[in-house]
Amino acid sequence: MTTPPILTAPDDGETLLLYIASTTHVVSTTLVVERDEPGHAYKVQRPIYFISEVLGESRVRYPHVQNLLYVLLITSRKLRHYFQAHKIKVVSFFPLSDILHNRDTNGRVVKWSVELGALSIEFIPRSTIKSQVLADFIAEWTEIQDPPPDTRPKH
Repeated sequence: MTTPPILTAPDDGETLLLYIASTTHVVSTTLVVERDEPGHAYKVQRPIYFISEVLGESRVRYPHVQNLLYVLLITSRKLRHYFQAHKIKVVSFFPLSDILHNRDTNGRVVKWSVELGALSIEFIPRSTIKSQVLADFIAEWTEIQDPPPDTRPKH
């Protein structure tokens, strides 16, 4: 990343890629579009939107895969207009599609599966990192807003 990413507007009908990242306290997503550009041998990915959220006390205890599904859910809610107008491909090495379509899941994952099932989302495996670094960067550098722990003795 020699130059800062500039947000791009997608064209009608373009397929958008969604990269997701999760740390112990932060989840983030990066929505990008992949286009042919003159002077480049391969398609270039341009960011459209970034979302980051510091997890609350209860969500910190979610398993890592549920945090990834949670950030996909909040992204689909916040960027509903992109999810309705474009086909979205979620790029991840986690088997999120298998988890969402598993008949043995229960609880919040079933609720999320029903809500996400109404959208045109495809899950593809991550083969290169490309824009994944943007989502990872946002997740790792989002400052946690928790107050510092009290180090005074209780006695």
